[in-house]
Amino acid sequence: MKKNLAIAAGALFVLAGALWFLVPQPDREVAWLSPDELLADGIAHFESKEYDLALEVLRQVPDGRVQTARARYYEGSSHMMLKDYEAAIVSLESALALDPRSTGVLYALGVAYYKLGNLAVAKGYFAAVLDINPNDEQAKGLMDIMARLERASGEPAEPE
Repeated sequence: MKKNLAIAAGALFVLAGALWFLVPQPDREVAWLSPDELLADGIAHFESKEYDLALEVLRQVPDGRVQTARARYYEGSSHMMLKDYEAAIVSLESALALDPRSTGVLYALGVAYYKLGNLAVAKGYFAAVLDINPNDEQAKGLMDIMARLERASGEPAEPE
């Protein structure tokens, strides 16, 4: 009797384990990914314009990894696409701390501050892009736009 009970309990345990793998568990899939796979998955969601999913995945890239700067850049970019510029700045500043010469991060920070109406800070980030890459046409174009806005308002944008 005890032997049959032990066999039945063991079979039940195996069956429960098999069912666990068959039942969809969204968090389980991401938890098993390596940092490289998490980053690639987050970028894929970003490129598919699934910004909320991109944020969910990119937040799981562990800190202290080479991939962290890229993860924070795409996290910030996802916030930008969702028009949450304050959150974008937090993520992008984290990326900048890890990769201070990234023109993509500097440019994105400039855009975020521009969208928030802080032209002086935006101008500083675009100037930093141009210090690294004097031929960056996007940064030049936005610097020109801000110069026109300053002329139209009659006041230069003062740094904060």
